[in-house]
Amino acid sequence: MRKMYLFLFVLILFILQYSILGVFFRSGRIPNLFVALTVSLAIIFGFEKSLGWTVLAGFFLDVGSSWLIGSGILALVVILWLIDKMKAIAELRSKRYLFAVLLFFTAGISSVVFDALMGIIFKTEGFFSLSISASHSFPSLGADYALKTVYTAASVIPVYFFARKIPKRSEIFLARNKR
Repeated sequence: MRKMYLFLFVLILFILQYSILGVFFRSGRIPNLFVALTVSLAIIFGFEKSLGWTVLAGFFLDVGSSWLIGSGILALVVILWLIDKMKAIAELRSKRYLFAVLLFFTAGISSVVFDALMGIIFKTEGFFSLSISASHSFPSLGADYALKTVYTAASVIPVYFFARKIPKRSEIFLARNKR
């Protein structure tokens, strides 16, 4: 059941990312919910248990965008690996406010790292394939990019707490069905 709920959660984030948030934000300011999900899963489950979900989220990210399939997957897996190597955040879960601040900063830094990795991937793809358009590049640093990073960092807090509650809710539903 937990796997089904996580799949539905990734699907809901895909719908939010590519349809609903476009109504509320300008195109350069839309938060990257898949980076927020990757940060959340890395802290909740660790690298091994969240690798498959990160690949699925990266696949949805690639499908919804105009770049090649696999680019977003690679960037999200690198972010997942980097966060897994930084285990100090997971030990601060008992201190709520400090943990929320660290989660916010981790998501903000991860958003910048994701954009930098995507810029490197796009340049590499353009170097090896002439059919790849050069329209993809690192976003220009400005107010839109800063707001996108802040929105992504702010979106990680509800994504984290909702993703953390999924296993508990599924266990409750299973306990009710057994009676």
